[in-house]
Amino acid sequence: MCGRFTLRNVETLKSKYGDIDFEPSYNLSPGNPVLMLTDQLKSINWSFTPYWADKPFNLINARAETLSSKPSFENANRCLIPADGWYEWKTDGEEKTPYFHHADGDLFFFAGIYGGYRGKLGCAIVTMDALETAKEIHERMPFIIARSHFKEWLDGSEANNFDEAMVKSIKHHAVSTYVNNPTNNDSKCVFPVKD
Repeated sequence: MCGRFTLRNVETLKSKYGDIDFEPSYNLSPGNPVLMLTDQLKSINWSFTPYWADKPFNLINARAETLSSKPSFENANRCLIPADGWYEWKTDGEEKTPYFHHADGDLFFFAGIYGGYRGKLGCAIVTMDALETAKEIHERMPFIIARSHFKEWLDGSEANNFDEAMVKSIKHHAVSTYVNNPTNNDSKCVFPVKD
């Protein structure tokens, strides 16, 4: 699962894909505006509801394994969601410790799906089984698309577009429960603490 992420490196993103009004964030949470890339960079709400729903579903994740079989995602479009880190919480008994996953500030792109519901666009992040390097924290992780496969993903290809090299370079460290509050949005969110 991916329930929070960061996009701090906005200037690099804008220089490559075009200017857009978006502030760097250390704590993007469901319901927030996030950026997505299709043919251009745009702002979109992080919360997906299929167009046919009677009431909002507010889905934030979509499993890669069931993307083509779940009715909720049947008519969804594909997008790329830029990020430079994400959070997962490791459960140990009653305790949940947040961990920050990152590649030293490098940008990467989550696979995403999006669609319209009652005139408003929303998106969800595609997830997959976590690789060994991340599995000790959480069983799921975002599906990161290799840059060389952006077009294939956006065009609907079912080929393996996963960026294994990027994911193997990702590190993680424990952070303070300060990040648990979605209104906290500064560098204290990503600051390492002893786990």
